[in-house]
Amino acid sequence: MKLKGIALITLAFFVPISIFVTDVAVFCLVILWLFEGQFKSKWNKIKSSPWIISLLALLFLYVVGMLWGPNHQGAEWLFQKSALLLLLPILYTFNFSQKEVKYSLFAFLSATTLSALIASLINLGLIKHLFKYSSIFANNWQNPAFITYTEHNIFLAFSLLVSFFLLYNSYSNRTLRIGLILISILFLMNLYAEKGRSGQFAFIFIFLSFSIITFWNKKRLIFLSVIAIVGVNLTAYFSSTQFNQRIRKIQIQVNQLEKNKTNNLNTRYYLFKYSFEKIKEKPVFGYGTGSFVKEFSSISEHATKILAGVHKTPHNNYLFIWFELGLVGLLVFLSIFFFQLKAYKSLNQGYFRMIFPAVFLVIMMTDTYLQNHNTAVLYCYLSFIFSTYSFDKYVLFFD
Repeated sequence: MKLKGIALITLAFFVPISIFVTDVAVFCLVILWLFEGQFKSKWNKIKSSPWIISLLALLFLYVVGMLWGPNHQGAEWLFQKSALLLLLPILYTFNFSQKEVKYSLFAFLSATTLSALIASLINLGLIKHLFKYSSIFANNWQNPAFITYTEHNIFLAFSLLVSFFLLYNSYSNRTLRIGLILISILFLMNLYAEKGRSGQFAFIFIFLSFSIITFWNKKRLIFLSVIAIVGVNLTAYFSSTQFNQRIRKIQIQVNQLEKNKTNNLNTRYYLFKYSFEKIKEKPVFGYGTGSFVKEFSSISEHATKILAGVHKTPHNNYLFIWFELGLVGLLVFLSIFFFQLKAYKSLNQGYFRMIFPAVFLVIMMTDTYLQNHNTAVLYCYLSFIFSTYSFDKYVLFFD
């Protein structure tokens, strides 16, 4: 196997596990991409894809956004996070074999399974948090296993999507089907045993979308799918202490949308409210790259308190880009997903592939997932997988 294939497999395995090793794998892919050359053919492939061109246009706008507005204190952080998106055109223009892509997908599901198993053992009290055993793991009680719950639940949801897709195309192999069903159950149990509403919402969207596409001409089965997802959530409500508490907490916090209250929902509400108020003042071009924290803090003392020295974004990708790059940036941002959906639709089993970017569009209403390290790399990797891997000609993992 070629070095680029090994680097891809390493990337896929460590995305849910280690930021450091993931960055090393990304760096290796960049070096191999540069040494491979063939820049003319790579550029021609990029030019032929409005999806990738739109992504590069957004990154270019972030650079141009340094030319307006007086506040760019957050630009360095933003460039560090956004630069990860360059991984997508690199993967897109590499000529990976189907075998290399297949093994990377196996590595990704294996790593997510390992993470889910460890998280389950921690939740059951059978082992301690990993940082209790070694200082190489982040000293964070919010980590179910290797990464924070806000990202882990997203990985679980999209791993379920991959498992569903593989199950749909692996009807000829009983062993593979059983394995996929077992890890899907594990992912689902973890999803509702941990914090993280975005992952749970993403799963619901994935399950219903997949069911509707699969059973389009069988309305009764679609109805049963709706019943099934209601049953899953009711079961989780009565059996998962964590899920039950989160639902009850939302009910309480909805009645506490006041400035003198401090809770998660209240913070999200005022991040959205104040951001939109500022956007209305400069809707076309925004306040410039890296301006969010400074401009948001200028609204009032309460706005500064809401940020609490922790929040660097409004926890909404659309508002964040609109705030800094204006309507121009927002339209370029949306064009990425418009052209991605269009590109997927033209592929075999295109409607199934389209679920991934569609769900990503939904979850970006709850956080800036394209500016978070792990989820940005996840977006690049799975975007590449759903645009490249021939699920319809599925080669067994065990070949």
